[in-house]
Amino acid sequence: MPLYRPPSAKGILYLAFNQDNTCISIADYKGIKIYSLETHKVLYQSDLGAVSISEMLFCTSLMAYVGAGEQPTLTPRKLFLVNTATGSVIQDISLPTSVLAVRLNRERLVVVLERRTLVHDLKTLELLRTLETPSNPQGCCALSTCFDPCLLALPSSNTKGTMRIYNAAITGSSVECEVTAHNSPIAVMAWNQDASLLASASSKGTVLRVHRMPQANKVYSFRRGSRPAAIHALAFSPLGVQPPLLCATSGHGTLHIFRLEQPDRHPAASAAVGFFSSVMPPRLTDFVEPARCVATIRLPGQGVPSICAVQTVTPQENGTEASNSTLASDLTANAGVSIINVMIATAEGLLYEYHVQDLKAPQGPTCTLEDESYLLAQKM
Repeated sequence: MPLYRPPSAKGILYLAFNQDNTCISIADYKGIKIYSLETHKVLYQSDLGAVSISEMLFCTSLMAYVGAGEQPTLTPRKLFLVNTATGSVIQDISLPTSVLAVRLNRERLVVVLERRTLVHDLKTLELLRTLETPSNPQGCCALSTCFDPCLLALPSSNTKGTMRIYNAAITGSSVECEVTAHNSPIAVMAWNQDASLLASASSKGTVLRVHRMPQANKVYSFRRGSRPAAIHALAFSPLGVQPPLLCATSGHGTLHIFRLEQPDRHPAASAAVGFFSSVMPPRLTDFVEPARCVATIRLPGQGVPSICAVQTVTPQENGTEASNSTLASDLTANAGVSIINVMIATAEGLLYEYHVQDLKAPQGPTCTLEDESYLLAQKM
């Protein structure tokens, strides 16, 4: 989930990890930067003026950006597709209202306006469908990074926490399902790598829920805290990490890590939980079966918006002499030596890299700050 800030904000206006979490795109009043999380260097820089959205397509040279409205040529009602290798504009698309969000995968381009969402074929830029939506002023949406299935999640109400799942691979009207996830309006959503799980948080931000597709069954419910807080980003761990994890950054300057596993209970306790869950409203079942985070990272800046991403640690990073991805997966899945990287980027331009290890430890994993860098100071 990218971090979008209004043009009235100072500094960074947009911050987003790419789909495989190898780069981060930064937009501000000067233009656009692409920063590599592997080399820790700026790969691309364009001082074209104030930009409010800059979205990459994995690590390719294709980028989509939208102006912040500070210059006539960079209106927020026009989307540009550019080749970062040549610096040339491939296509520009004019819209009737301001663009609030842009999402890409290898087959689809999704453009979110306040009351409608447009789905384009990425290769031809043909408009495949227009989805009319309730008012969505924050541009909340989630597009799967994979194409099979190619799923698009959008809020279906601006007063309740419901979301509608579309099959973006086909051109006709194709609502897969509608999910009632929260009482308050949906604020953030995120797919896992193979689009089998969809995580969501409401504007209240106290409870996170995970639904399994395509049945849309609620499989996990997590309590972030008792006080309301803005959830700025949700991020799943890559496939192969055991146990699977969900990370969430909040407006309280914290990142929470949750395990996607069912708690161990005595059979009698499990039966009691099942009974109460079947007869009580969904909002009350979270008090019957509370699940809280297994680790919390507290950032130095209180209340600074931030986004997060999760990477597996390669064998070289773990101090071994192998280069194949199979061994990397084996290392990740091996209890006692399993390590992941949690990357946190803030609206102040700070990038924190934490090593998280002992993922299966009963007392929770250990989080160690390994690196800190200032993105805005980096130049090509």
